[in-house]
Amino acid sequence: MNRAALKLDAKSLLNAHFKFFFLLFLPVFILELVGGFMSAPREDYYDAQLNANMPVWSGEQTLGTILIYVGALVSMGVFFVCVDAMRQKLTYDHPFQKSMTIFNNVDYFLGSIVIYILEFIFVMLWMILLIVPGIIKAMAYSQSFFIYRDAVDCGEKISYLDAITRSRKLMDGHKWEYFVMALSFIGWGLLVTVTLGIAAIWVQPYMALSFANYYRELVDEHEAEVTQEAQTINNTPVTASENQPTTTEDSSDQSDDHSNDAPKE
Repeated sequence: MNRAALKLDAKSLLNAHFKFFFLLFLPVFILELVGGFMSAPREDYYDAQLNANMPVWSGEQTLGTILIYVGALVSMGVFFVCVDAMRQKLTYDHPFQKSMTIFNNVDYFLGSIVIYILEFIFVMLWMILLIVPGIIKAMAYSQSFFIYRDAVDCGEKISYLDAITRSRKLMDGHKWEYFVMALSFIGWGLLVTVTLGIAAIWVQPYMALSFANYYRELVDEHEAEVTQEAQTINNTPVTASENQPTTTEDSSDQSDDHSNDAPKE
């Protein structure tokens, strides 16, 4: 899989429709910014009577945390839109309406929440052993949201665990390249930090489109492999039945043929 080509396609699409993607991601930016600001601990919330070094959790921080989780849900729906964009199935209009994709379908909404919880549990259980196995499993489960969404759109009934299992099989042999692709965005992450988050206006859609394009290519490769295997099976020549036992009828027919061929006196 050509990582540079995938990122170049995503970058070209983003630059061609930057206004649309900016407005598409705008609710995510706002929820992340406001939620992060509200949930951050502050000195004025310290309870000096109990412990001057322990922040007291406030209602404002609770609301900020809720906003962060809502932002994560909205971003999942936005990622679905990015997959449609890379598949050339997207019309570039009504960005705010499309940003709420996760709430337009109850299966999208419930599926994203339950799959996230299941993945979190599985990854934490693997990390009890070691951190590395947990990271590997996190990459193996990374496509389950998209797989479940595709199944819903096709009218296929699959369970949340089936989506995770399919993701694990789909990522078989691809986890390292996924890891390398994630590492390739470290520089962009530093740029976001240096610019105090301003660069995220471009970087976050760029990353989302790149990984959406990765999923598209992954599915296309898998479907091509399945089709090739099916064609190989269909094109396999049928073995001639030379070693089949001779039946009684065949034996009698052969006897009659020999008797008919015998010379008459």
